[in-house]
Amino acid sequence: MLLFLYGEDDYRLKEKLKAIKKRYLDAAATEANLSVLRAEEVSDFEKIKEDIRAMPFLAKQRMIILENFLTQASKDLQEKLKDYLDEVPETSIVVFVEEGIPNEKNILFQKLQKIAKKIWIFNILKPFELEKWVRDKAIERKGRIDPQAVKILASYVGPDLWQMSAEIEKLILYKGKDLIKPADVDLLVKAKLDNNIFNLVDALGNRELKKAGRKLEELLKSGEPPLYILTMIIYQFRNILLVKDLLTRGKGKSEIAKEIKLHPFVLQKTFSQAENFSLGQLKKIYQYLVDADLAIKTGKIEPQLALNLLITKILK
Repeated sequence: MLLFLYGEDDYRLKEKLKAIKKRYLDAAATEANLSVLRAEEVSDFEKIKEDIRAMPFLAKQRMIILENFLTQASKDLQEKLKDYLDEVPETSIVVFVEEGIPNEKNILFQKLQKIAKKIWIFNILKPFELEKWVRDKAIERKGRIDPQAVKILASYVGPDLWQMSAEIEKLILYKGKDLIKPADVDLLVKAKLDNNIFNLVDALGNRELKKAGRKLEELLKSGEPPLYILTMIIYQFRNILLVKDLLTRGKGKSEIAKEIKLHPFVLQKTFSQAENFSLGQLKKIYQYLVDADLAIKTGKIEPQLALNLLITKILK
């Protein structure tokens, strides 16, 4: 049996993988029947095939998790895997996991789309999806949160669910069984979309390389981790792209406000910044950002260097 999980939202992806492993291990009663192979660590096809073909120990099936083989394995290894997938024995559950969006032309991606028994895609949550996720997570953790507090929290933190999960936990610990109100969010949660991020994006929109570099340096000197800064930039450019796309389709500002439901302050800045870019520029910039995020998370480039190169690339 083949399962396939992929997407940019690595929090929900890993939560789903954790649930799949737990359900399997509860049934198998032992971790002896679980193998986790990572593309950066395993390049020997025979080793992979050996794990897949191995018989389970005192159980009906084994589980073999293959991580990032669509994006990091060699073309030769991908070709061999693609050809072998039709021969996976019934005693093996093979789970392909990719952090990010694989190229649709990738041979393994195309094969899995055809034969995987189940596919889960974890895209970055849209604003209304993020608000629902916050509400559900608060309930799951036995907390109560005001609807307006949900909106403010979503606008402050954005789609980084690792950080969001931590902020929800902090708010519930602070309030206990009492209702979490907007004032509590303002008190305890650090806004990711602060003026420095807006100023950095403004500088990029105005093609001011020195100013953009200075704003980035200020953020780094303030102690913010580079990946945290990149997450904030990605979130804001995603908002700008969404607003620009809707404006291009002839939507009015009031319609857009209802559709994407950003915090009024964030929305006002986003409308202003959308004027500095064409839709084509924004799509290209967003791809640069996603590529930089993947390169950092896979260890291909040092985070601070990636940010500096990113600014230069955007303003090239």
